[in-house]
Amino acid sequence: MVEILTRCGYGTRNVDTEGDLFQGLSESKRGIVFLDSGIIHHYGPTLYGRIQRACSGCRMIVLCRRDSRPLIREAMEAGVYGCVVEPYAPWEIETMVRHILADFPQDSSPTVSSKLSDKNAERPS
Repeated sequence: MVEILTRCGYGTRNVDTEGDLFQGLSESKRGIVFLDSGIIHHYGPTLYGRIQRACSGCRMIVLCRRDSRPLIREAMEAGVYGCVVEPYAPWEIETMVRHILADFPQDSSPTVSSKLSDKNAERPS
């Protein structure tokens, strides 16, 4: 996924903990947040609302494993921009990012994408 975004010239930032994610979001007015479906299983669906409160201009895309398809409806109802089911086709990611960026104001600063992965995830306190 990161390779797809890098190849298209988009800057990325990969975070491994909830704290790192919210620290980065607190510094952003807008951006694209990629969430691994495993992290939603780990932290729960309240994570969507917490991201929206931390960065109202951020859009979320959930990267779903095949066994996480039931999360899609819940995610869309929670205001997620989109969900992509593995295997992730480059055109799907590129198209979603392009459409989101087209909706951002022209004066927006460069977008930084954050991907919270379930690797080494910590429980929120």
